[in-house]
Amino acid sequence: MAASRITGGEWRGRLLTTPRGMEVRPTRGMVRQALFNILGTRVVGARVVDLYAGAGSVGFEALSRGAEHVTFVDRRPESLRLIADTGRRFGCENRIDLVRADAITWLRRGPAEVRDAGICFMDAPYKDERLDGALALVGGLAPALLVCEHHRARAMPAELGGLTAVRTAHYGLTDLTMYERRAQEEPSR
Repeated sequence: MAASRITGGEWRGRLLTTPRGMEVRPTRGMVRQALFNILGTRVVGARVVDLYAGAGSVGFEALSRGAEHVTFVDRRPESLRLIADTGRRFGCENRIDLVRADAITWLRRGPAEVRDAGICFMDAPYKDERLDGALALVGGLAPALLVCEHHRARAMPAELGGLTAVRTAHYGLTDLTMYERRAQEEPSR
């Protein structure tokens, strides 16, 4: 096992256990810190979904910085076991839900957790050919904010269903593209 540190908030400096190997690629501490600096107080009290959760580093960072609840979604039982162990160590079991599922299969069900999310994080494997499908499904569910971590070479659409791209931040080979829910148009009278 490897480790990663929480970069800010209540649990700043505490270690997250992460699996060794390349299948799970935790978001680097510098990228997490920059992301949460951008989000600022928007995370406080938010309901969060962490898709392709891996070791849960982004979701636990959100909880440390005041998120109300995080739903972690990953297909690997070992990832969910690590997340559950971290939840017990941090004493936040009542603020997390674990969903063992392929992200696209789960998103096709139209989960309320995504529709009602203040923030949805998506960090699919960089070479995942199905990322466009997952993005389209999240766009159709339109959480208040979607943050997609992706390789800088990947072109991201300006719009996804009910979401519009509002910002892309660059960190070496990693980009964070942020989408916000479009305001509902006023009905014509």
